[in-house]
Amino acid sequence: MHQKEYECCILGAGPAGLGTAMELVKHRVRDCVVIDRNHTVGGLSRTEVFDGTRFDVGPHRFFTKNREINQLWHDTLGEEFVPVERLTRIFYNKKLFNYPLKAGDALTKMGITESMHAMFSFALAKFYRSRDAVSFEDWIVAKFGRKIYETFFKTYTEKVWGIPCDQIGAEWAAQRIKGLDLFQVMKNTLRLNKKDNIKTLVDQFDYPLLGAGYMYEAMADKVAARGVHVLTDTTIQQFQRNDREITAIKVRDRDGNSFLIKAGHYFNSIPITTFFKMLSPVEDDRVQKAADSLYFRDHITVNLLVDSTDVFPDQWIYIHAPEVLMARVANYRNFSAKMVPAGKSALSVEYFVFKGDQVWNKSDEELIRLAVEEMHRSTLIKNDQVEKGWVVRETESYPTYYIGFQEPYSVLKQVLNQYKNLTPIGRGGLYKYNNQDHSIYSGLLAARNYAKSEPVRYNLWDINIDAEYQESLERQELDEFSKH
Repeated sequence: MHQKEYECCILGAGPAGLGTAMELVKHRVRDCVVIDRNHTVGGLSRTEVFDGTRFDVGPHRFFTKNREINQLWHDTLGEEFVPVERLTRIFYNKKLFNYPLKAGDALTKMGITESMHAMFSFALAKFYRSRDAVSFEDWIVAKFGRKIYETFFKTYTEKVWGIPCDQIGAEWAAQRIKGLDLFQVMKNTLRLNKKDNIKTLVDQFDYPLLGAGYMYEAMADKVAARGVHVLTDTTIQQFQRNDREITAIKVRDRDGNSFLIKAGHYFNSIPITTFFKMLSPVEDDRVQKAADSLYFRDHITVNLLVDSTDVFPDQWIYIHAPEVLMARVANYRNFSAKMVPAGKSALSVEYFVFKGDQVWNKSDEELIRLAVEEMHRSTLIKNDQVEKGWVVRETESYPTYYIGFQEPYSVLKQVLNQYKNLTPIGRGGLYKYNNQDHSIYSGLLAARNYAKSEPVRYNLWDINIDAEYQESLERQELDEFSKH
């Protein structure tokens, strides 16, 4: 079989893979190839283009406490990377609630009876506070009370993950909601503490003028100009190994031709479960059982071109209504008007699914009809406003933190650490719900480990995915830093 040889092979052209390539080039490692299954780069952060209209694969915003990543973003796009005023809300009971929560807004829209119920439930939770939270449900109820949990957390979370909240680990809640405190919300509403912020939430973010994927298209162009080969529409068929060393990978290109790629080192961002299934020879039964025990949530975006600019002002809305299947909707005109033709809006309606389930098995036409009907029923658009629709299906999008996942995860981490020439990176490769900045950072540090450019060796498994790390830096600090 025909084969190609490189010093480094990077699997996946998302934030992690392109972050790796950028850093390798910086250290004069240019004999590299980046491989991606999609027709364009960006991975889960790519931007799809249909009839001149640009849609992200779900809404993304660029905000980070990591000054190095912030500088990288600004250096990559310059004036085409602009600040956007954030507006996101929660749709519940036919009403839109401000998010982050504002006490006056929430209590008014909930009504007197539900508000009293929420406050009593919150007080009860504080009085009988439990320190033994095992599940997501335990953690939220203990922190906010059952009424707030059922109103603002339960339905959306179960739509996203496809399992009951009492089967999701409490560590997920602790990572993603740390810093959000209802006492703090009350203080901010009453202006009793003007200096404090809710650390997990920001009012402004940066965004590329032509969509989130525009950042990664620019990064790919930069590394390609320095000699890195970027192969899209190319799928991995097999990882060949000798003991704990990858000897080659078998790939298939867009024309259906298969060939081998041999490299001195491999950086892998494809899902950890897929990696172990593609190994030849396979690992032992214990490892295979561990790989089979982990799973990802899959994702569908139904993208709609709407004949109106006056739809809703939010960048995205969380759909907490149990009567519809959709979980989140985005309006890309409100990210950047340059993504959309004049006089139109570009909306994405998201469904979180498992591959092969009832929603996944619907045809594209059925999914478009479903999305339009649910958006109309929720009064977010009128069905006669929709001109066209397109569907994007994405497998293995969200690593699932179900209760007990740590045991098989530890087994796979231990095995991967034994591979001599393989480095896991990114959300899929590390099985971590990383944001864009953390994924890029995993790539930067992986490349530094390979280049031995620093005296320390970074443990990529420990890269912070804490929401406070993601969003606690004041906006002014980032703006000042990006000028230098």
